[in-house]
Amino acid sequence: MPRLLFVNPPLVLGEDFIDYPYFANHGLLACAGLAARAGAQVDIYDAFALPGSGRHPRADGGIVLGVEHAAFIAGLPEGEFDVVVLGASVFVRIEAPHPETEHVIAALRRRFPRAVLLLADGYVGGQHYMNYDADAVLARYPELDAILKYPGERLFGDPDYLATLGGARRVLNHAGERGGDPLEAFYCLDGIDLGHFDRFLHRCFGDGRWQNTFGIASGTRSFLTSIGCPHRCIFCTSNPGWRDTGRKLYQPIPLTRLKHWAFLLRSVFGARKLIVLDEMVNVRPDFTALLRVFNDLGLTYDFPNGMRADHLSREAVALMQGRVTTLSISAESATQSDLDGPIGKGQKLDAIYRVAAWCQELGVPLMTHYIIGFPWETPAHITATLEMAWELYERYGAWPSMQFATPIRGTALHEQCVALGLVPPEGVDLKDGALFQHRPCFDPPHCPPGYVARARAAFDMKMAAHHARKLIMNITYKCANRCVFCATGDRVSAALGWDKIEAILRQHRDEGTQQLDIDGGEPTLHPRLVDAIALARQLGYHSINVTTNGRTLRDRAFAASLLDSGLTHLLISLHGATPEVHDAATDTPGSFEQTVSGIDHVMALRPAHVETGMNVTIVRSNVDHLMPLTALAVAKGFAKINFQFTTPFGRAYEDVVPPLDDAARAVMEVIDHFAGQIHIAVINAQFCAFPGYEQYVVGDLQKLGRTMIFAADPRFPEQVNLYEWLGARREKRAVCAECPWTTACEGFQVFAQEKPDMRVERARPVVAVA
Repeated sequence: MPRLLFVNPPLVLGEDFIDYPYFANHGLLACAGLAARAGAQVDIYDAFALPGSGRHPRADGGIVLGVEHAAFIAGLPEGEFDVVVLGASVFVRIEAPHPETEHVIAALRRRFPRAVLLLADGYVGGQHYMNYDADAVLARYPELDAILKYPGERLFGDPDYLATLGGARRVLNHAGERGGDPLEAFYCLDGIDLGHFDRFLHRCFGDGRWQNTFGIASGTRSFLTSIGCPHRCIFCTSNPGWRDTGRKLYQPIPLTRLKHWAFLLRSVFGARKLIVLDEMVNVRPDFTALLRVFNDLGLTYDFPNGMRADHLSREAVALMQGRVTTLSISAESATQSDLDGPIGKGQKLDAIYRVAAWCQELGVPLMTHYIIGFPWETPAHITATLEMAWELYERYGAWPSMQFATPIRGTALHEQCVALGLVPPEGVDLKDGALFQHRPCFDPPHCPPGYVARARAAFDMKMAAHHARKLIMNITYKCANRCVFCATGDRVSAALGWDKIEAILRQHRDEGTQQLDIDGGEPTLHPRLVDAIALARQLGYHSINVTTNGRTLRDRAFAASLLDSGLTHLLISLHGATPEVHDAATDTPGSFEQTVSGIDHVMALRPAHVETGMNVTIVRSNVDHLMPLTALAVAKGFAKINFQFTTPFGRAYEDVVPPLDDAARAVMEVIDHFAGQIHIAVINAQFCAFPGYEQYVVGDLQKLGRTMIFAADPRFPEQVNLYEWLGARREKRAVCAECPWTTACEGFQVFAQEKPDMRVERARPVVAVA
């Protein structure tokens, strides 16, 4: 029988990549297993299973996966082989490879001048397959004798025939009557050094630099339970060319055989975890029986290519409890007519919600896949998908995996995009992994330019903000100012008692909160403020801010004690650069002089670790005076300035608030003039009011992760999510439907037209609430 050498080369990856290149050797090992079953002598030279294999950075920011190419070429085996097979997984990008891959091909021909040199795709499950012009590849590489394109790997079941292909210069797209059944052959793990392969996986993921959603580590083995997929989704790359034949390949491997294979992996090949690479694993009717096989062997497992929710039972989800790192399902779109029509998935949306509820009930982590930016989509389509993703995350904890519609050559999506002139006929460059995750490759004709990218960015920022947990504690509502915009001006002048303060601080720190903001009212009027800060520092809060009107800081000794209490940030509210402007906003004559005196003490005494900022609330009386106020902030030495748009709570009413366009224009003028001198943030504003300046508004999304504790007032809840609390006084308008920021914005502020009656509030006594 002929002697075959199977070669898995090092891979060159960009900083961004898709799918699972660290298991790209699976297809080649399966080909080797088929040849070995047919009686051939098989050797394997795998860049992933050599000494020193791992993840090696390149000067251009990319990565070499395996070993460096020079070392790989130098270590090529000695001896004679009848056939040398170079694995050409999709990550090799054989139609437009990196120079290092060309060097490997040339080196193989030099080292084995008399061997038949074959290029073989190797089936690697549900990873993106880019159909390529094999005749052009043959023309480019005279060293090659033949190319075995998927599914031509069946020919490895006839190794004698492969040995006759010297000089054939042929592309073999299918095996016809030749070859063997790839479903019968176990992939050839005994041909590689599994110790080195385990170290390779550890070097890939051990330092935490790569996201490891599916818990890959030493002892992880790839696995396939089927070949192909029975469905015909528009973006799917499985079975390239099936539209020409009308036949879609799907072949499940019999369960009895899988049981034997899983046993071999566990008992002989050191498997503790399986990564099952099927394109659509749970359409097989015996899926729950397969899970029981894995469970009985004590294996953990993950299925990175999303399952269909409508083929999942509660029993299957329960079997995966404690076994999967993350259960992955494919949602794609929130528009049922698109799923049934152009996408071609045909999955009912209620099945996704049903599985999400089961996962939440059973404690199974869930990830849902979505795709936005299909060529027919409108802003309404995209917004609906983003809102569905947020709803499933917020209600059930289903982590959203969001991708851009990326047309890969050989798919119906590619053909549609070419027909519309959205991408060139030669297709997109799959070496650019950012296309799927970070950047769309076209703008849908029915969306404004850049809409899809901005909508995705808004969603990502909303997700990030939700995790930035912060406790805001209104420690007292007592205040010496009577600001015309005060959001808590209608509150009882209550103060939190010490027992309550201590309980709140301990509870939220135990829950993992690391950021604390102490507010009011005027927090410096609470007698235990310094004690509260000291306790927060002792409990481990990393960031402790106090927001104050600064008037009590005119007492230099008190300012010193506050600055030395353990706080890390101090925000001082000043609403004008002159007494006339500031005192009109606070409705308190003399407040400007006292606040500026407090600022001067803070700046003179401030330790280096305490960051200072100025808070400015924009009202009609100061909207035309923001430039001199910012100049004052810079002159005083503040690190940042926050421009807060008035919220419709407390004393604020419609006549207090300037027109939105006027306020936004004034802030943008400040940004243009002072952006290089002081950090500027915009709070409580709509993104649409700041075209081109959205980066100054995004920080406001942090409200999603903020829990606000009110000093007790029986008319109001004691604890709220700040984003939801503020959103209750906002409304979406017609213009919001076309806005890419709509998923991260609650709309326009709605103010009362008449001034609130504050007589009841002012008659209330100050009380401490335990």
